[in-house]
This record gives sequence, structure tokens and C-alpha cells, in this order.
Amino acid sequence: MSNYICLDTSVLIKVLMEEEDSDKATTLLQRIIDHRQLIVLPAFAWAEVGTVLRKKRRREELAVQEADDLWLEFRQFPGIEYLNDDSIMDLAWKISRHFDMPTLYDAAFLAVTEVVEERTGEGCEFWTADEKLVNLLNGRRKYVRLLKELE
Repeated sequence: MSNYICLDTSVLIKVLMEEEDSDKATTLLQRIIDHRQLIVLPAFAWAEVGTVLRKKRRREELAVQEADDLWLEFRQFPGIEYLNDDSIMDLAWKISRHFDMPTLYDAAFLAVTEVVEERTGEGCEFWTADEKLVNLLNGRRKYVRLLKELE
């Protein structure tokens, strides 16, 4: 098993809030903790998680205190390393171009996964709950895992 894993914002939010497949996201996070894996994320991932929480707050899906508590809970997740360098930015651009993605956000998560694997020589899985992304990649990135398929 690799020492590294990358989690999409869609998975992180499911750990924080009760949604479809939240149980699977929680199980995955517990496995990560049990195996002492390092969660590697693009540098902006904290802002993406915070943005989702803020949007849910503004739509009144969360009370002010709930949003604050969830933000604090996220900030206390164990073993997260945020990565940001030119190689990730350049690879995210190439991935987004190759798959004709409209934004660089998803591509940056994929780039982090690939850069970590290249630098460490270890496999690095990327877990997402985003079926549209998985369908877009159409099996062409073997490290991508769909949360709903977690056993």
C-alpha cells in the first residue's frame, strides 16, 4: 500500500456532512488514518472545501455555528500536505488540455497524484465522488477511484 493518497473535495465534504456515500467517505478516511497515509492535495484545496461550506451556509443548508464547526473539523484532519509548484501547475494544464476540461481544478488533483507518484516511486490513488469526472477520464487514468465503488 502506498504512503500517499489524494482525495477530491467531493470526498472531503462527504466526510464532513451527511450526504449520499458519506459512510464510504468516512470508511475511506479511517483506512487512511489506520494505514498512516499522507493525504496530498493541491494548494487551493482548503479554499475549495471552505467555499462549499460557505455556499451551503449561504443557502441556509447549514447554520453559522455548524459551518464554523465543520471548517474547524476539516482544519483538524490528520496528515494533509498541500502541494504547489510549477510541475503541478504545468501538468494540470496539460491534463486539462488533453481531456478538454473547462477548468483546472480537477486537473490539479490529478496532477498532484501523478507528481507524487513520479517523485516517490509509489502509487498514489485519487478518490472522487464526481462521476462526471470519472466518465470524462473514461479509464485513461488508472489511479482514479470512484467513491461509490469503495468496498
